Order: sequence, then C-alpha cells, then structure tokens
Amino acid sequence: MPTDPGAARHRRIGYGVGLAAGLGYSLVAATTTPFTTGADIVTALPMVAMAALLVARWPRHPPSMQLRPAESGHPYRSWLILVVAVALWELFNYVVHGARADHPTFSSMTTAVNRYYLLKALLFLAWLSLAAMIVRRSSKVAAVTTATSAA
Repeated sequence: MPTDPGAARHRRIGYGVGLAAGLGYSLVAATTTPFTTGADIVTALPMVAMAALLVARWPRHPPSMQLRPAESGHPYRSWLILVVAVALWELFNYVVHGARADHPTFSSMTTAVNRYYLLKALLFLAWLSLAAMIVRRSSKVAAVTTATSAA
C-alpha cells in the first residue's frame, strides 16, 4: 500500500512541533521547585491533557476483543508486573534501615538528577515523551479495534 508523501511530511512536521513544544515545556518545568504549587501545576497539566486525549481518542463502543490463541494473556500484564516491582522496591527501601546510597529508591535517584537544570529538563521531556507514546499507541489500538469491528 503506497504511502502519501504529503501525509508523511505532515506527520514529521507534527512530531517536530510536538518535540519543540515538549522541550520548551520541559525547560520551564525544570525551573520549578519540587513540591510547590507551581511544580504541581506544571506536572498536572500534561497528565490531564493525556487523560483527555485518551478519552477523546478511544472508541465509544469497542467490540469485545477476541484474542487468537497465540495472543492469549492479559494485555496489561507486563505493565502491572513492572509497577508492582517498582512499588515493592520502593517499599522495601523505605522500610530497610541504612543509607539511601546503599539502597536507592526511584525518588532518591530522581532527586540526585534534579539538582542539575539540564538533566531535570531532559528527565521531564522523557516523561512527556512516554505519555505521548502511550497516547499514540492507544490511538492505534483504538483505530484497529474500530476497523476490525466495522469489517
């Protein structure tokens, strides 16, 4: 199936604009002090935008998903395992006595990075990029689901 060069060009421009906007927003976010109202607002805005985009792009009535035997399993199992592993690691290191350097938590590692403006901005940009990837992938899943149900 041939691709439309105009659509590919628009997609590249869209990615460039998104990257520039994300970089600018990350540079602004890096100026905030953690656990202040400003930092909370700058962090909450992308989360609200991501949630709104996910709701807006998801089909209203997705069909029941019939998985082939090769695709059996829960689609979010890997994410659930990752979240549980990180939560258990954080809890373990919170309870264990000793220096944070011996048993670093995710929050103590990000605190060490956040002391440097550029690293803090890059970490925030990576977080925004992860959110954009989740929205983009969920939109593709929704489009495939809608196309499958229409066929």
